[in-house]
Amino acid sequence: MLLAVALALPGSAAAQLSRAALVKQSDIIFIGTVTQVHAVAVPEVPASDRTIVVRIDQVLEKPAAVALTPGDSVTVQTVRPGSLKPGTQATFYTTGWIFGRGVAVREVGHELGHSPVVAADQQEAVARARHEVNDAELRAHIRTAAMVVAGRVEQVRPAELTPAPARPKRITEHDPDWQEAIIAVQDAIKGAQAGDRVVVRFPGSSDVAWVGTPRFAVGQEATFLLHKDSTTGSPFAMVAGQSVPAYTALHQVDVLSKADALRVRALIRKP
Repeated sequence: MLLAVALALPGSAAAQLSRAALVKQSDIIFIGTVTQVHAVAVPEVPASDRTIVVRIDQVLEKPAAVALTPGDSVTVQTVRPGSLKPGTQATFYTTGWIFGRGVAVREVGHELGHSPVVAADQQEAVARARHEVNDAELRAHIRTAAMVVAGRVEQVRPAELTPAPARPKRITEHDPDWQEAIIAVQDAIKGAQAGDRVVVRFPGSSDVAWVGTPRFAVGQEATFLLHKDSTTGSPFAMVAGQSVPAYTALHQVDVLSKADALRVRALIRKP
């Protein structure tokens, strides 16, 4: 049974935000109790009519690198001055702000709950909302993909690029060192046929400009969301002596587990 909550957000438009919308905009979500208003728990933040101190009762979501446990005091910059009073318990949807001798966050919104808030119910509700957000983002990404396949990387080689005359190749400190993965299609989900060989370009460079970009290795099996190569300036590649369209997979969500093929198919079918 879900916990009954009241959205506490400024403005008529914001008041219509669903839990999923709150989750989408947040990276630190917790249940907490307001202990002080017009106050701070970290020296880096000046106290104001928008700052409050909240005692953490239950952490629902946070990045792994953020140290936050029940009993900790967090400084929250609220959306509206005076919107929360000491003793108020709520679920706070926030974004990280300052991490030093303490944690300070900026409020996206909050949900007021019955006291005491049932943490398990909120944990389930937030997890479900995050799943909805992830599905919506993945569905949108699938729509932009020219090809979606599950397959196996058979070969990785340096890319042989032939840039258009109007776009001569320039070497910079952020040069991507383009590589090509040859993928054997095992399950054609969108825009391909089983048995096809597909060329996917990816940066081999470890430069900071390419941190987080998917990389490929021989033997890797995955579900790939592929986009026509509009990045390298050379839209075609060679496979078995034939010129074929080249693709890229530069976003983290472009490479999913092989088991995610079922989820991707379901999202494609879902209206």
